[in-house]
Amino acid sequence: MVEEAYDPYRKYGLRRAINASTCLTRLGGSIPHKDVFAAMEDASRAYVRIPELQAWAGERIAEATGAEAGLPTAGAVNALTLAAAACIMRGTELERFDPLEPESWRHIAQRLPMHTEGLRIEFVVQKSDRNTYDHAVECAGGRLVEAGTPEGTTIEDLEDAFDPLRTAAYYFTVRGSKRGLPIEAVIEVAHGHDLPVIVDAAPDLRPKRMLTYYTERGADLVVFSGGKHLGGPNNSGILAGRRGLIKLAHLQAYPFDGIGRGAKMSRETIVGLVTALELYLQRDDEVLFAAQEGRVKAIAEMLSGFPGLRAGVTYEYTVGDGEPMTPLAYVELDEEALGIDARELQTMLRKGDPPIETLYEPSFLIEDYAGRMTINPEYMLSGDDEIVVKRIIEIVEASKT
Repeated sequence: MVEEAYDPYRKYGLRRAINASTCLTRLGGSIPHKDVFAAMEDASRAYVRIPELQAWAGERIAEATGAEAGLPTAGAVNALTLAAAACIMRGTELERFDPLEPESWRHIAQRLPMHTEGLRIEFVVQKSDRNTYDHAVECAGGRLVEAGTPEGTTIEDLEDAFDPLRTAAYYFTVRGSKRGLPIEAVIEVAHGHDLPVIVDAAPDLRPKRMLTYYTERGADLVVFSGGKHLGGPNNSGILAGRRGLIKLAHLQAYPFDGIGRGAKMSRETIVGLVTALELYLQRDDEVLFAAQEGRVKAIAEMLSGFPGLRAGVTYEYTVGDGEPMTPLAYVELDEEALGIDARELQTMLRKGDPPIETLYEPSFLIEDYAGRMTINPEYMLSGDDEIVVKRIIEIVEASKT
């Protein structure tokens, strides 16, 4: 008999969702280690000056990422907005101030996002690299200037997009299209114009060496999510990079009255993020990968042998060097034989009770995705494997009648 997973939401009249996808924000991120919550509870027992706590956390972030400095943020999107704000304010009088001194720079910080006259506010991004999180740059008062076409970008395209009076930085998205220029080429062009490069690497935190990957290649500001693979609170993030830029980002952040004031990060969350980072650094990547691969193969095996259904194993790869990062089980359906395809299967799983969240054609994860629904057991609880397999088989069997 399969043990039923604990459901803390039943008492509220809500349904627990089975997360067979990944650490999605809309599902609550990951499930942090109990030590993270213990550290958060401990931090709640007394008060601390938030800027000093942020500086302390920043030192730990810098050590882990190989950057000069770091800043805890209220999620990766907040980190991206603060990174953009730092680049816009680069070279202004805001550089004279210190976040550990009494606040006296509000009038400068509050130029963003509306009062940007005389500031460089344009961010060059490859057209093939655009995604929904670009809006975070605009929230700081930035404007995105596209280089190249959806099919690709050349060095000349990056050069042509540069304006010495308006360009604040170059912006690179790790999970963007692979048709664009690599990070090394973007950094070379940007640094040739004495401009920083912001790298949005929010979900790219496995294996552990990805923490230092972009800094080692010369990126000036790197954004990571704290609530995804890192295993921290869902509303936490990391900004790592050059000391001067991190200081400018800090001057715009909570608890000060700049562009980041609304993205409040409690003392408990900051301590929880650092604790999660320390635990993350202690993990054995190879052991975890092998355990998950075994679980994925078992799911694919349980789904094999049913007419009209094909199951197997595929992998999510790191963007930087193509190393296998996450094993995934996949499902393909013979639409002619069953009357439904994998997209409809995903929808029916989501509408069930409990709702099961999978991914369909997750092109940001895998290359050979067309027509496939993937199952990631990494965030599935005890007993969920059998529930997911049973539900899929029930739907497939019912579609034959």
